[in-house]
Amino acid sequence: MNPSSLLRSLATATAPLTVVAVGLVVATAATGGAAVESSPFAIASTAVLMIALLGIGAAALLGIGRLRNAGRSIAPPVVAVVGTVLVAGGQWAALFVLPALSEHAPQVLASGAMGSVTVGYVASYAVFALGWIATAAGLLRARVVPVWLGVLLLVGGVASFVPAPEALRLLIVSIAATLVARRITAPAPVQELATASA
Repeated sequence: MNPSSLLRSLATATAPLTVVAVGLVVATAATGGAAVESSPFAIASTAVLMIALLGIGAAALLGIGRLRNAGRSIAPPVVAVVGTVLVAGGQWAALFVLPALSEHAPQVLASGAMGSVTVGYVASYAVFALGWIATAAGLLRARVVPVWLGVLLLVGGVASFVPAPEALRLLIVSIAATLVARRITAPAPVQELATASA
């Protein structure tokens, strides 16, 4: 399997995975008790969302290649990749650190001593949102995606910074990333190939 196919496969799985994560968030809310961090549904949602973030990052990498081929700046999708890695790091902490703290040191979570972690989450999502907003603008300017899809990606970038559970926050950008990946990796129509060879 070549790298482009792998990236496309990851990116096109992003939207369905995020929808599953949203369903698990709803199940967590319906069944969660006092320790939401250690709820099996919350842990499963976080794990699924980490895989979805791999797909979101893959879409950004595909965007880098497409913008480079179009002779445009690759800085916006590079920022989107960095933001995606930062957000995935937060998901890693939610998957491995928070459940352990909830079980073995609940007083740490209740004490408010983790304020710097909150600042890190906000900063990560700020980089993520700005990267995807700029990527949407870059893809639109290069005419790589139709206007409606660029606008959807832009809205997804903005929505990712809205306070909400992570799966809901990432739903729009994951749908847009899946559609962008499908669009930019689709085979060129025969007419485009004939024009390019002439």
